[in-house]
Amino acid sequence: MKNVIYVLGLWVLLSFTNVLSARTGKEIFTNFCNTCHSPSMAAMFNAPAAHDKSIWDSRKELAFQRALQKNKFNDSDSSLKEQKILEALLSTAKEGTPKGMPPKGTCSNCTDDELLDAIKYLSSNN
Repeated sequence: MKNVIYVLGLWVLLSFTNVLSARTGKEIFTNFCNTCHSPSMAAMFNAPAAHDKSIWDSRKELAFQRALQKNKFNDSDSSLKEQKILEALLSTAKEGTPKGMPPKGTCSNCTDDELLDAIKYLSSNN
């Protein structure tokens, strides 16, 4: 019984530590994505530059079209559209791309939520 309490206590402590250590999208970008996605370097790596609205809008539209083909959902629900776009971009970020982005970029220990926050940060106006 003592071992069970010890293991449960350790699990709670580690879970709490993970919540406290979650990194923001900006932190993920700065520490892991900046080299390839910074506005000054993106062209060299053929990567979408952070905060370039036109390039991210086209990436989002492409992601949405792929999600439509794959999931065959109704595209008239605008709230579903944003969710599907983020899911598709997350999938690409996790898997990497044939053009050179490694899986999860260079953040092998990023959680899905951290990657989503980084995607939202990269694709935002600022």
